[in-house]
Amino acid sequence: MKTTKEYTRRAHLRNIIQEVLFYNKQLSVNECAKYLNKDYRTVMTSIRNKEIKAIRIGKSYSIPMLQFMPS
Repeated sequence: MKTTKEYTRRAHLRNIIQEVLFYNKQLSVNECAKYLNKDYRTVMTSIRNKEIKAIRIGKSYSIPMLQFMPS
């Protein structure tokens, strides 16, 4: 029989895994603007100024959501 401590530990690990999976997404510029509640042009300016890390793929950008994870 499992103790309450084991259940608590499993729940804690499950929450950590869910957070990692949630923040391990790639966003487009539009998605990033919606997530940050900013304008598209503001996000583009931040990418150009290297305030937001982004990977250029063709004519668009891929922005890792992990950088917006609260610490």
